[in-house]
Amino acid sequence: MNVIPAFYNPVAWLVLGLIPVGIILLYFLKLKREPVEVPSTYLWSKTIEDLHVNSLLQRLRRSLLLFLQLMAVFIALIALLRPGFLGDSKRQKRTVFLLDNAASMQTVDRGKTESRFEAAKRLILERIEAMSDEDTAMLVTFSDRPETVQAFTSDRSRLRDSLESVGITNHSTDILGALKAADGLANPRRSSEIADVNDVQVADAKPADLLIFSDGGFQTVTEFNLGNLNPEYIAMGSEDVQNLAITAFSTERNGERPTEVQAFATIENFGTREVTTTATLKMNGQFLDAEAIEIPAGEQTGISFVIDSQDAASLSLTLDHEDDLAIDNVAYAGLSPMRNVSILVITPGNTPLKVGLETENTSKICTTSFFLPSYLNSDEYKKRAAEGLDDLIIYDTCSPEQMPRTNTFFIGSLPPANPVTKTSTPDSTGSPDANPETANATDDTGNGPDANGATEIANDTETAPTGDATPVAEQNWRWASPPSPVNLIDIERTHPLMRYLELFSLLIFSGRGVEGPPGTIELVGADVGSILSIAPRDGFQDMVLGFEIISRNEDGDAETNTNWYAERSWPVFLLNVMRYLAGAADTTGAPSYRPGETVRVRLENAITSPQVTRIGGTPVDVSPGPGGSLEIIETEVPGNYRVESKDKLADLFAINLFDPRESSIAVVKEIELGYQAVTSDESSVEKRQEFWRWALIAMLGLIAAEWYVYSRRVA
Repeated sequence: MNVIPAFYNPVAWLVLGLIPVGIILLYFLKLKREPVEVPSTYLWSKTIEDLHVNSLLQRLRRSLLLFLQLMAVFIALIALLRPGFLGDSKRQKRTVFLLDNAASMQTVDRGKTESRFEAAKRLILERIEAMSDEDTAMLVTFSDRPETVQAFTSDRSRLRDSLESVGITNHSTDILGALKAADGLANPRRSSEIADVNDVQVADAKPADLLIFSDGGFQTVTEFNLGNLNPEYIAMGSEDVQNLAITAFSTERNGERPTEVQAFATIENFGTREVTTTATLKMNGQFLDAEAIEIPAGEQTGISFVIDSQDAASLSLTLDHEDDLAIDNVAYAGLSPMRNVSILVITPGNTPLKVGLETENTSKICTTSFFLPSYLNSDEYKKRAAEGLDDLIIYDTCSPEQMPRTNTFFIGSLPPANPVTKTSTPDSTGSPDANPETANATDDTGNGPDANGATEIANDTETAPTGDATPVAEQNWRWASPPSPVNLIDIERTHPLMRYLELFSLLIFSGRGVEGPPGTIELVGADVGSILSIAPRDGFQDMVLGFEIISRNEDGDAETNTNWYAERSWPVFLLNVMRYLAGAADTTGAPSYRPGETVRVRLENAITSPQVTRIGGTPVDVSPGPGGSLEIIETEVPGNYRVESKDKLADLFAINLFDPRESSIAVVKEIELGYQAVTSDESSVEKRQEFWRWALIAMLGLIAAEWYVYSRRVA
């Protein structure tokens, strides 16, 4: 039996010790009273005979009442000591409770009425109640991030309140952060990593029991040293489980037919039995389609649906099946709205480009402004470019002095040079820039070869002192060949800009290869080099086409330089440009994120007061940051989320679990921590047997006996 003092306050113990002394003194006292004879007192003359005294104190006589009173006080003192029985125990006085509150702990195993998380909290509460007053404990929860809910304390009420405040999450599981939090308390580090005489321990080692309450659905932790931590794994759950999960769900529009949408889903059976069920698809809360599926244990299957919708929509896919984990039976996806983007076109005149950007379909998602190249010198353009008011600027056979703060598309021209200095590197003869094809030579327009046919470099002519190892030409766009007829030889079909395009029938009468800065991607290759390339620039993207659509002859008259505008691929290409470079639509549908992730959305410039709403939830006002970017952090609950402004849908996204590790809910009986296998011990939770309640009952019995004896004596 372990009898541990309930507190260490000496004043309190002194007061308690004076109570028996006070009771005994009361039996020594003899109160002096003035006798008054009344008729009724003659009946009690024998009883009150001992009250007729003249002295203050008397000799202590044998008294049953005194014995009963002292025994009651003594038993009350014993009850305050909280006597109990724990049995043999080799535990430390310090305990670290690690509680898994990831999504898989929501599992309700068959035959159980509480979830794994609730069962783990109940077991931890029993541990807390079994603590003595010398024991200390702390509580750490972990999902994909650790949280120290309660630091080390011996106050059981604080531990109970902290445990009660902990809730389950929809996050994935990562135990490493929680282990590091416990490790920092039990394994103090040294003052330096170098073994020398001045290297001292910064704190004393504090061994602790590490109690892990989890179903084991986390990664194997190898690069971790337990040190003074004594691990104990309490496995929560069963190996015989039943769980069907949607692990992927997405939508994609048809590039050639934007109103046609395909929805794809992957369903896995993580249970131990074959399952036959139905997957139901809903759009905007209304039934749309359903499909029967049959999946053997441990297998997966894929299903798809074809949807006809031009507008934005919210989709949900539900498995009509009850299993041990409900959160992964529903998945969400969305069809992104066709954004109304702003495109600025600077051109001396390009009818195919104008017609392609002003069709009936493109006008629904695009607002286009056309200006002559002289507009580049206006204050209005400079303000537009500096503030990034347009989603895309197209420069047709012209180039600005400085790059705008938005995406760009150059047709038959090059972006201006970056303000980077240049190094003159001597060749073998000692003269700089001996190679005429890399010399900085421009024609009268600043774009094109000079009279001798030398290749132009989009570059300033300023030079820096010799010694800079990187030529400035490598940091800017430049022409890689002189003008000549072009034959296409390769297309990067996987890039969104090149999807659904067939270009090998094109005729290009005059064009040049282009070379871009580091990070440039070749989209279309030709016999003269890359004829269409795209490169990143400070968060934006620049695309360059190496030939003109409409050229000008010596008299300034317009001439066609290609038959591309007459091909079916021309409007498809412009639609890809609007979607990818201008952001008019996302062919892959609305993006999906995991619960708890920060979602970043780039809004139209005209939206200043957006609201974020989970369908079925309450709208939340958010403020966009610089450049119209929006950060959304309230993403704990799975579902479809809408970003709206004054009843106008600006964007949408979905929150889904989509974590096979969390959906694999069969409990793991053995985990590995720092190359040490820790096996679950389900019987390790000991419940403290308390005796103080029985002591209080005995005290009440003595008080009742004392009252009975006193009553009989007085009678």
